[in-house]
Amino acid sequence: MDFDITNEAIPMGSDGCIDMDHPDNSGLPQDVWCDGCPLTEVYDNNFSHISKADFWIAAANAVIRIASNNELNLKNDYVSGRVDAESCVDQGARLPAASGCDAVEGVFVERLGLTRTDAVALLGAHTIGRGNEDFSGHHGIWVDTEAQSV
Repeated sequence: MDFDITNEAIPMGSDGCIDMDHPDNSGLPQDVWCDGCPLTEVYDNNFSHISKADFWIAAANAVIRIASNNELNLKNDYVSGRVDAESCVDQGARLPAASGCDAVEGVFVERLGLTRTDAVALLGAHTIGRGNEDFSGHHGIWVDTEAQSV
């Protein structure tokens, strides 16, 4: 969510931060990045010569490649040079507020540069299945009926 297509001063987006105290990140596992955590160890032992921000983007690209059965290989599009932020305070505030279309358009279309179709697809993927109160603060399905949730 760091990327801002209108911010020429920071053209590469990710700054390597996760504000684990922000409520919108409550669904993330608390051990995703900590001393002794597997992902942190992979970074520390193999990739500490690049920024955490570059590592997160490279890791995301690898997951996309694997999830797409090698149909989407972003290796040639990857550009390094991101800089880690000194502080992660208010990082979660860049997520769209649950206040309607204006917030979604502001974040996904205007700031991230997605098309409206891409933004709808991204949001639609979040309606599949159900929420767990321990992770998101929401319990149950995201839509009105069970049939709509599958």
